[in-house]
Amino acid sequence: MRIVHVGKFYPPEYHGGLESVVALLNDELVRRGVDVTAIVAAVNGPTRVDTHLGARIVRARSLGVAFSQPLAPALGRLVRAEPGDVVHLHHPNPLGDLAVLGERRPLVVTQHSDIVRQRLLRPVYGPLVRRVLARARAITVGSEQYLRASAELHGFEATTRVIPFGIDPARFALTPALAETARRLREEWGGRPVVLAVGRLVAYKGLDVLVRAARGLAATVVIVGSGPEEARLRALAGERGRVGGGDGGGPEVVFAGRVTDDLLVAHFHAADVFCLPSLTIAEAFGMVLLEAMACAKPLVTTRLPTGVSAINREGVTGLAVPPDDAGALREALGAVLGDGPRRDAMGRAARAVLEAEYTAARMGERFLSLYRELVAA
Repeated sequence: MRIVHVGKFYPPEYHGGLESVVALLNDELVRRGVDVTAIVAAVNGPTRVDTHLGARIVRARSLGVAFSQPLAPALGRLVRAEPGDVVHLHHPNPLGDLAVLGERRPLVVTQHSDIVRQRLLRPVYGPLVRRVLARARAITVGSEQYLRASAELHGFEATTRVIPFGIDPARFALTPALAETARRLREEWGGRPVVLAVGRLVAYKGLDVLVRAARGLAATVVIVGSGPEEARLRALAGERGRVGGGDGGGPEVVFAGRVTDDLLVAHFHAADVFCLPSLTIAEAFGMVLLEAMACAKPLVTTRLPTGVSAINREGVTGLAVPPDDAGALREALGAVLGDGPRRDAMGRAARAVLEAEYTAARMGERFLSLYRELVAA
């Protein structure tokens, strides 16, 4: 069986939530003997072919990015020329939509997110999305909650299936070296309890709410990531926030910037609780929650009608609060940090939920079963 994925970008050139899901899925498919090709835009350079963890990656030369979408004119031609039994498109992806419109092969569309931040494009892009969804033999989403919340999937419920995304928990195992790095990080941060947040510093992530919640919280908030909101967040943190380091008392907010994969795992293990304070359904799933759960960390999230609420079982794996409510967020973080036995129990429950429902292996098996069904039909 040969599967052709149509995405936006691909690791190691680019790391994002959509790209991480596609790469993890392809890794699992390759393990199961499936031939996999991903056709994506190149971040830089000419059109070329390379491999990533056994998957064949065709990167189309891009002229740039507009409204978060790559402009790679050759993408459609490359998709049509690539042999395969199933074409799997990952949304949102306007160029990918155009590339698959004339496809005669079975088409799977995975809806990672609706168009939320570029709402003004909906009148133009919406009809194209509906044409592609109508063409799809199967549509998948990461959670039942998101299926109900998605405006773009309204009317396509009959052909939509829930296949949760997943990660490889083994990547987050606590080795002696990681434990030592985590210990040093906590020391640098002042030795206080640690609240960790990870993600691009963009408005919908709600990190400004977390910075405000840090005021009066008996903990250090560590934010890993970079993005256009960084200057505003630093200004909001003021004297309470700074980059790295510690002076015994510790800052209230640490901006750690972008870190390597290994150092990110150490950050997870150094934390006492993980926080995802996102504001809108642009946070369609929350892969970073799975990474925290792999490290047995309790979660504090916002109540969103998306995969976030499917992953974080309120009262079991963590707590949830209304979006954009710094007071409620501070109270929830304080409640988890202040009750050691409850915090540890939530962390253990988070790891158990991950292993039962959100592994990459389970995701791979579910998608492979879908592909086989479509090919047989």
